Formats: sequence, C-alpha cells, structure tokens
Amino acid sequence: MTLSKSNSLKRALPSLPPPEPKRTRKAVAADCAELATLLLSHARHTESSNAHLSPEALLRTAYPDRLPQLLSNINAFVGPAAFDQDHSFKQIQFDEPEDDYTDAVVPSIPTDVPLLPRRQSIVLPEQQFHVVPEPLSKPVKPATAYKAQTEIAISRIFQLGNTAAVADPTIPARIPYEGPSLLTMTAFGELGRFGNQMLQYMFLRAYAKRHGIAQIQLPPWVGASLFGLNDAPVQRALPPVVEYRDTLANSTFTTDLIDYVKRANPNFNVNELVPDSLDMGIVPDHQSVKNVDVWGWFQWHTSYYAPYKQLIQSVFTPVPELKAHMENVFERELRFRDGVRRTVVGLHLRLGDYKNIAASSFGYCAPTAWYLNWLQKIWPTLDNPVLFVASDDINAVLRDFAEYNPLTADAIGMGMPDDMKTLKAGFFPDWFGLTQCDVLAISNSTFSFSACMMNHQPNARFFRAHYRGVMEAFEPWNADPIMHRDMNKAGLSAALETLQLVYNTQGSRGVAKNLLYELPYYGLRSAIMKAVLWKQARSKLTAASA
Repeated sequence: MTLSKSNSLKRALPSLPPPEPKRTRKAVAADCAELATLLLSHARHTESSNAHLSPEALLRTAYPDRLPQLLSNINAFVGPAAFDQDHSFKQIQFDEPEDDYTDAVVPSIPTDVPLLPRRQSIVLPEQQFHVVPEPLSKPVKPATAYKAQTEIAISRIFQLGNTAAVADPTIPARIPYEGPSLLTMTAFGELGRFGNQMLQYMFLRAYAKRHGIAQIQLPPWVGASLFGLNDAPVQRALPPVVEYRDTLANSTFTTDLIDYVKRANPNFNVNELVPDSLDMGIVPDHQSVKNVDVWGWFQWHTSYYAPYKQLIQSVFTPVPELKAHMENVFERELRFRDGVRRTVVGLHLRLGDYKNIAASSFGYCAPTAWYLNWLQKIWPTLDNPVLFVASDDINAVLRDFAEYNPLTADAIGMGMPDDMKTLKAGFFPDWFGLTQCDVLAISNSTFSFSACMMNHQPNARFFRAHYRGVMEAFEPWNADPIMHRDMNKAGLSAALETLQLVYNTQGSRGVAKNLLYELPYYGLRSAIMKAVLWKQARSKLTAASA
C-alpha cells in the first residue's frame, strides 16, 4: 500500500473571515497584553472581600468599563469562535498564509509574580501554630463523575492548592493520629486527569504494600466505580509529604507546588518521597513514612513499579460487567472482525491541548505524518491487521488515516453501559481498547501510557512518538511514563529548541501562532499559578494564626 504525502497529510484548518491588516494585529497584541495585566491583577483582588466571586466576575467588578471593551476588540479580530459565551478562551484557529505574522507585535508578559502587600498577623508560639482544615460549606457529595479539565487549564488555575473536604475538619494535622497505619491524598483528582490518577493510585498501592500500611483514604473518583475500589473517604487532616522535586513529574509547576506545600505547613518537616521508597531490595525501617497526606504526580520510571506489576494490573481490572461488555465488543468487532483472527494495531494521538504548552518539557503534538510513516513500514509485516484509533481530534485522525479504514470505539459500538453513563467516563472505551491491542503507538501522554501498562496481550509491542521526530519502541514496565526535554539549558538555547520543536510538529504557522499567542499565554499562566499558590499558602497560614 502506498500513501500520499506532503500537503495531503496536512490538517485542514477551519475557514475564518479574511485576515485584518497588520496594524490591526499590532493593536490586538497590545489589547492581549493589557488583558494579561488585568488577569494578573486578579491575584491582588482575590485578597479582598470579593474572594468568593469567580475570576470572571472579579474582573468585571474591578474593571467594569475596560474589560468588555478589550474582549470586544479581541473578539472582533479573532472571530466569535475564539470565545465561549462566558468570554473564556478557546483554541484559536487561523486560515492565513504562512509567515503572515512577521510584522506583528508580541506582547511582553511578565513571568515574575508581583509582590502583594502582606497582611498583619499575630505569630503564635510554635506549638500552637498549625494548619486548620477549612470547614465544610456543604455536605460532601458521593458523586464520582469524571472531572475532564486538567489542572493547567485556565479555568482550573484558580483552584490550585484546593483539597478535598475531610469528614472531620475539627481535627488539625498536628494532633497525632492513632489507629491503623494510613495514607491519604486530599489533592487526588486536582493534580491531573485519568492517566495521572492511575499513576498516583499506583504509587499509593505499591507504597502501602512495601511498607505494610493498612489503609488508603481518598476523595471519591471515577476509578472507584470503574475498577470496583472501596477506599474510604478522607477522615481527617494529616501531616503532608511530597514527592521528590527532581522527578519533575509536571514541569509546568512541580517545584511551585512542592514549595507551596512546605510554605503552608511551616511547623512540619515535610519529607520528600524518593523512588527508592518502593525498592524491594531496601529493607524499610521502623520509621517509614506513614499516617501522612501525600502530594505529587509520581510519574516515576516504571522499573520502580515493576515488582508490583501483578498487584497493579489486578487493581486496575474493570468491574466484571463492564469488562465483559467491553471485551465482547472488542473481540467481535476487532480481534475477530469478519470471522478472521486479526492483529489489532492501536493508535493514540494527542493533538489538542499540548499545542498550548510547547514551552513545557513534555508538551509537543506529534503530527499524524509521523504515525503514518511508521504505520506504512509496519503494516505489511502484520497478519490481517486492523486499525483502532483514539484521539482528542478524532475527525483529523479519521481523515488522515482513511486508507487504513480506521475504527473507533464509537464506530464498533463499544460505549459505556447505560447504568454507568452518569460517570461521564466517555474516555474509558478508548482507554480499554488500547489495553487490548497487539501493536500500540501512543503520544507522550499518561492516558495511553497507563493503557500500555495494563495491556495483557502476549508479545504485544509498544511505540511512542519521541520529540526528536521518531517512533521509538519501549517497554511499559521499564520506561519513563512521560518523556521530558532538558530544560536546564540557557534561556536562548532553550527558546530556540522550543521553536524548533514547534516547527517540526506544527510547521511555520504553528511557530507564528506560538510566538504571538501561546508562548506569552504560557508565561502568563505560569505567573498566575505562582500567584494563586502563594495566596493559598498565605490564606492557610492566616487561618492557622486566627
């Protein structure tokens, strides 16, 4: 089979109104910069009595005249599709000649958070100084519906540092815990989506097994219903521990989060958990960390998890009725399609949100052409292959891979059972399908990487798109879940490498759009993250000293 190349593989972008003159682009760049300044000023206004309002309401309250004018100017330039009805930002698409931004002005976004005025507070003696859990404003709901937005989305940034409510908020963390040994993770569900939650729970179970910890307590999450887990809700506050900062699980703000936890808990010796804490060859001592609240992503090299492979794969087995339904459809519609034993090739392409975080160490969108080149080589070597695809831009994937007759979970009828649709786990059929493939090529994503870890197929083979532009073979139980670029290079060198990566994955149009919008926006988001975490730490300290 031969494939068409070059322009036929490029993703078509939706048509928008004709481009405005370049002087308009300069003006809108200035408007974007001013809007960024207003967003940063949100950190100051959340210190006021208006802290109960949403970020949008705060901005409208603080800038009732200027904010609507800015939004109107920007909206007129990029088109109404760029904003939701509540004026929150959406992905902006362009249909313009390449290199058409060369004369545009790039807004300068400060990366340092402005110092905020400090409150006057009374410092209590050390033995009385502790973090008091915030009281419940309403009863804890047992709902386990999936939270789809990641913590780096602009709509979630102002929730950074949030934790689940505990059953008894009157017990401060400084009061010693008496009872069976325990681990909690009150931030579970706030630090990453399904793939990250899999790795976090994987760590908790492996650590509990290694150190003889009797119980894990978690906020309700969708995995409890999918996998039949029965961990108790978090009962009380416990002293915090964090993962080792040099693991850089989430390069967008790992260090900021760890510093936040330590600043908010000055009277605790906040330990950092290292990967060796799972090492079966090291005898744990009687002072193993336990009875603590754990913070982190735990995207550790999976050789540390490999000794617990049987336990982990058993834990992440879907409940019987869900497993039977998914397996029956997959076997009938894919593995034995048309009555013939097939080699199921799975692809997971993450083409959406990574375009917005190209300045991070892990965010890159491997283009479909990389997968097509790989597929063209491997396809003729397989027995009766059939292609299963999953993506956050499924229409683009179906178009670009049309010559291989790709099938999706929806196309084969592998949806969630009716009695589980309230979980809002529409992603799960894709994830389960990836766990059943014989050959799998994935993105730099914990979603599909965790599916590789749960794959039971004999002699399965795994590949993923490396940022150097190649498809690399890997072993799921002896690899880093996420590949990171070296971010310790000098500023100019790192910037040039980022632009080169964007050019390789998104072309010159992507470079222009990142220079004008995404990279400044990334700097703005990083600054807001720092401000929000700083405010959260101060709020907790103020509450503790009240």
